[in-house]
Amino acid sequence: MSLTRLVVVLLATSASAQVPLRERVKEVRLANGMTWLVVQRPEAPVFTGFVRVRVGGADESPGATGLAHLFEHMAFKGTPQLGARDWAAEQPLLVELQRAGDALAALQRQGQAGTEEGKRLAATVAALQKKHGPLFDENALARLYQVNGGVGLNATTDKDMTSYFVSLPKNRLELWLTVEAQRFAAPVLRDFYTERSVVQEERLRSIETNPAGAMYEELMQLAFVSSPYRWPTVGYQADLAAMSWAGAQAFFDAHYVASNAVGCVVGDVSVEALQPLLERTFGQLPLAPRPAGPVFSEPPARAQRRSQLTFDAAPRLMLAFRKPAPPARDDTVFDVLQVLLGEGNTGRLQQRLVFKDRLAQGVGVFTGPGIRLDNLFIIAVTPLAGVKTEQVEAAIQDELNKLVAERVPDLELQKVRNRVTADFARSIESNSGLASALSRAQTLIGDWRYVLDQPRLVEEIDAAEVQAVAKKYFRKENSLVVTLVRP
Repeated sequence: MSLTRLVVVLLATSASAQVPLRERVKEVRLANGMTWLVVQRPEAPVFTGFVRVRVGGADESPGATGLAHLFEHMAFKGTPQLGARDWAAEQPLLVELQRAGDALAALQRQGQAGTEEGKRLAATVAALQKKHGPLFDENALARLYQVNGGVGLNATTDKDMTSYFVSLPKNRLELWLTVEAQRFAAPVLRDFYTERSVVQEERLRSIETNPAGAMYEELMQLAFVSSPYRWPTVGYQADLAAMSWAGAQAFFDAHYVASNAVGCVVGDVSVEALQPLLERTFGQLPLAPRPAGPVFSEPPARAQRRSQLTFDAAPRLMLAFRKPAPPARDDTVFDVLQVLLGEGNTGRLQQRLVFKDRLAQGVGVFTGPGIRLDNLFIIAVTPLAGVKTEQVEAAIQDELNKLVAERVPDLELQKVRNRVTADFARSIESNSGLASALSRAQTLIGDWRYVLDQPRLVEEIDAAEVQAVAKKYFRKENSLVVTLVRP
């Protein structure tokens, strides 16, 4: 039995029940269209819960970028029941705050925020925010989970989806479902304009003053002409400055519907115990149509695209190739290529650029920016001092040409397949890892089984298929190159 097969066998069993994992994943579909996945793992009296919404940067539109990410921030601000110290006094104040803030945002869009009217509105917003502060507890959600034994409370937003997750003792399951359903049904946009400023600062840190972030943004804009993967999840600065409360609320109303969400619970919880709780919490969300998702037409690649970014930082290089999204078979081959070229000290590019030719400090190989739409296979390199990016690019291309011209030896390929499968097995050992993998596949691909099929699909890939994919995609006209140089 190969190591890959052994990992699959070990992965398929539970220490307590010896039941294949595929048979232990239970589905619950609520009448409002929301899908829930449940895996009972009774080894410890805890569970991890995920709620994912199929909305990310790709669901925005030009001029309104950053909305999905900003709403992730707003979802921690509570509800009329959670976080309010005096809801009767707070509610009319929030109406005033929205009215003044959105009027200021409208002037911002017109380039008139610096007018006397703009200054007056800015002062009004600041005064209302100061008055609003004592009326709510911004840490109510985190503290509620903390005092009930919660750990790992967090949220993420990317191009494809927004996710909320936490781990809790099993006897806090009803609490978690109640709180999350309330956050989903009736979030209050407290501190909206403050959080908008926080996100603007986040953009400054992560992109505008960060060479890696600036390069990545440039690569996306170079790679995609009409795909919404073109713009950054954090949004553009001008869009953030002009973002309105009303626009954010409309975005939420359109996308945060039950049919567009997936929940997952992994731990010491049975589907029999969970289902009635779901009906009383998330089952009460109204039935609403699922958003259609982004509509666009990306033109075919006919020529290499290159860009040079000037930045006061050490030179860098990003080389990328366009590729399909899962569940395309070629996407799985790229999982193998990612390990073959870039995994640890044994990756071919690491061996060539770092150890043999001594051209680079390190090599990163990854895919991005999402998996709902066709995406990129990316190679990122920071050259050693004095090494030109042209030398690095030539060495990378030479290694890619070898994959096109020669089949990968069977022993090397088997090691790579073993590594891919072992990495996957380790990633779902924990409750949080398994909940993340299952809910991600269900949300973005539409079937959680795709996760469990991956080890078998990887094992089927042979040297001929790796070579064929290399020939198909590692072509100059399918490539993108971004270099970063000092001014």
